[in-house]
Amino acid sequence: MAEFIPDTTALVSAPSPMRRHRFVQITCLFATIAHTVATLICVYAFREGNFTDFTPARLMEFVPRHLVLWRFCCLSAILSSISSLVFILAMREVLEEKFRFIIGVAVCLAVLACSQDLTAVSRMMVLFSDIALQGSAICTYTGNELVQIGWTLINQSITETFMVSSFLYGTAGMGICYCLSRTRVLPRSLAWAHLPVWLCMLSTAIATFAGYLPVAMSLMFAGNLGLSFLAAFSGVSIDSVLEQKKEHKATGGAVSEAAGSAESADPADSADSADQSAI
Repeated sequence: MAEFIPDTTALVSAPSPMRRHRFVQITCLFATIAHTVATLICVYAFREGNFTDFTPARLMEFVPRHLVLWRFCCLSAILSSISSLVFILAMREVLEEKFRFIIGVAVCLAVLACSQDLTAVSRMMVLFSDIALQGSAICTYTGNELVQIGWTLINQSITETFMVSSFLYGTAGMGICYCLSRTRVLPRSLAWAHLPVWLCMLSTAIATFAGYLPVAMSLMFAGNLGLSFLAAFSGVSIDSVLEQKKEHKATGGAVSEAAGSAESADPADSADSADQSAI
């Protein structure tokens, strides 16, 4: 397989890639850590609560007993959603100007998806946990009424997170895949690496819409874990390309200095040859 050699002309037309090098590195690292931590904490909570046979009543019993774990799960989910947004912003910084419209649309979709996630997860972290705590204390509501209220909140949050947010993130990611398949800046292998992750997001939305919640939950876990690997792979690939750009720029500067010194030496050489001919 032929080694990928970036087009230096395309690198020059990219929006200040060297100035944004550190931003891309930090963003990819943040996305990798955030998605890995969120996946591990959520899987641990899933196993701790034995949610294979999921019911609202079981979740409302789980939250008061594991309140700290529940809030850590919600906070990690919020951080992973924010990291997905900034990861798409990082892709925007290293692609050419001709993709600015498509990437701009992708960023807008990612902002909408992140806002949906923040609303839904914050509701589950604060309002749902408060209702679950009331169920374990003496209150004016009966157990069935609290379960109905909790089920309503769960349905709203699942719709916003699993269906709407996943669809928006998946659509934004497919736009990034299209740009990566057409770019001359980054290797085409990045497009193939992005494709299964964003397709997994779209599949999560479709499975939720069809009512297959266990399948959607498994796809959500797989998508988050895949995005952590994708962010790490993207960071390494982009870093290698930008390092090649640095080396190319340094080589070009050395060649220019050598050419300048040769030109400055030409008048002296011509004067010496004139003196020799006169002698």
